[in-house]
Amino acid sequence: MIRAAPLEPARVKWFDKGKGFGFANTFGRDEDVFVHVEVLRRSGLADLQPGEALAMRVIEGKRGRMATEVCGWEMAVKQSKA
Repeated sequence: MIRAAPLEPARVKWFDKGKGFGFANTFGRDEDVFVHVEVLRRSGLADLQPGEALAMRVIEGKRGRMATEVCGWEMAVKQSKA
């Protein structure tokens, strides 16, 4: 039930488009969240900048927390008000 995961506010730690992945931090949690370029593409994004505010759906993967959906903070705020 990936869609059932709540959107969590997060900030990009780093993202390397060439490597195809990066990491973000969700607010209130210490561990990093893995972000794969395919998740970005499915979410309609091409790249992320360090410090960028996001909203993410996160699940526990085999190697820790990973994003399953990513959207810009402004888009998440609009969706929550709809």
